[in-house]
Amino acid sequence: MRSRFTLLAACVLALALPSTASAAFTVGISENQPSMFGDPLFGQVGFKQARVIVGYDVALNPAGPEAGRLSQYLAAAQSQGIEVLVSFQHTRGDSSKCDQKKNIGKGICKLPSQKAYESAMKAFFATFPTAKVISPWNEANHFTQPTSRSPASAAKFTNTVAKLCKDCKIVVADILDQADDPAAKNPKFTSTAKYISTFRKYLKVPRTICGIHNYSDVNRFRSTGTTALTKALGCKEYWLTETGGLYDFGSFWSKKTYKGCSKASSCQLKATKYMFTQAKKNKKIKRLYVYTWFGGVTPRFDAGLVAGGKARPALAEIRKYL
Repeated sequence: MRSRFTLLAACVLALALPSTASAAFTVGISENQPSMFGDPLFGQVGFKQARVIVGYDVALNPAGPEAGRLSQYLAAAQSQGIEVLVSFQHTRGDSSKCDQKKNIGKGICKLPSQKAYESAMKAFFATFPTAKVISPWNEANHFTQPTSRSPASAAKFTNTVAKLCKDCKIVVADILDQADDPAAKNPKFTSTAKYISTFRKYLKVPRTICGIHNYSDVNRFRSTGTTALTKALGCKEYWLTETGGLYDFGSFWSKKTYKGCSKASSCQLKATKYMFTQAKKNKKIKRLYVYTWFGGVTPRFDAGLVAGGKARPALAEIRKYL
């Protein structure tokens, strides 16, 4: 009799609890500003993973603003028990014109030599010894990154990080779901697959964790890019290191693209829901980092979850998975 009563009570209690979404992955936030950690809204969410992007040469100028930003970021995250994924990229600056022939190989568009990259990484691990989750190069195949023209170099950078930090958790590849024609109804990913093939040829470490940026899939409500990249990469597990619903970004935000929503906030929410639907279908996806926390910062791109001190509807959807 007692066991029946206990079982009945447990069932009633379960029904009384609020429903939450369940998934085989954890949800983090990708945001570059350390002020995020002091935002009152941030403390209400419960993120345990965060991602920050810095120039690969950040530690070569330890007194510079880039190193200062990273120091503040890591300290704030540590104080709140949040693990940080540090993702490296080109030297800090505007890289939007790195696809122009006159800029290739110059300034921030210049690909560092393997020796220069190794020196920068040695300085990084000496300056920031608590950073143990690393992406050797952010969005390596995008034209704004000098690695986009040398997948072999991107792979060798990964080999270098693995050599210098034996106890690091490494995202060995960080690839954008870049289609040959992004607007095509049935896009092909021939160029990206070719990039990955060359990358794999020069990679000398196990493909345990690979990163994918699947904005195109999430905001066009498809899965072709994610599927193509996971097949080409052939990794044990995947992290969606940058993903999320876009609030405003050129051709993405239109009634033609977002069927069934009439304004930016509802479009972003719809894409956010689809992001989770897609992630739940792939058991190899173990993490996703939503980009980004602050919205309304730049006129060209806005995927923020909070703007003007107020949460956008997409944030409530994300909280279900935390």
